[in-house]
Amino acid sequence: MNKDEDDEPKTWVSALKIVFGLAVVIGAIGLALWYASQLSLGSPALEQAIEEVHQKSSNSSSSNSSSSWGISKDSPIRK
Repeated sequence: MNKDEDDEPKTWVSALKIVFGLAVVIGAIGLALWYASQLSLGSPALEQAIEEVHQKSSNSSSSNSSSSWGISKDSPIRK
């Protein structure tokens, strides 16, 4: 029973195929996410709402930077 070397693929070839497959899958997902981010939202109301949120967040952070949201500034004793 002589075993030919061609019966079983080499380990490095299998590893290379797996790495290449993962690179293709990750690249395809990245390309799909990039393409989705480039698409127009299509809804003027949604675009206006997003713009308002951006304006409010930039106004609130520049006008009152000492009162950030969260519990870090809250007093531990209730009044």
